[in-house]
Amino acid sequence: MAEVNAQRAAAVTQRDQAAAQAQAPRRLAEDDIRHLVGSLNDIRTTLRNAHHQDKSNVYRELRLALTYHPGQNKISVEAKPDADYCGVTVRVRGGT
Repeated sequence: MAEVNAQRAAAVTQRDQAAAQAQAPRRLAEDDIRHLVGSLNDIRTTLRNAHHQDKSNVYRELRLALTYHPGQNKISVEAKPDADYCGVTVRVRGGT
């Protein structure tokens, strides 16, 4: 009986470890990242050639705030992701 319990415990541990690995996000390899960024070239070209109002609409939909600093000839970009969209719970329960 002790041997069966030990085998069962080992099987449960192995199952739990496999489940944890399956739920963990997969890390992207350097080649994966390079391919992903490279696939954005069409989007970058399209935005570069787009009308300024269309660019503004795209940035707004992406929740990006761009601020031009003419004295420095620089643009600051601030990302403001929607917490619900990113999977972060933003609702807080009231006191019980």
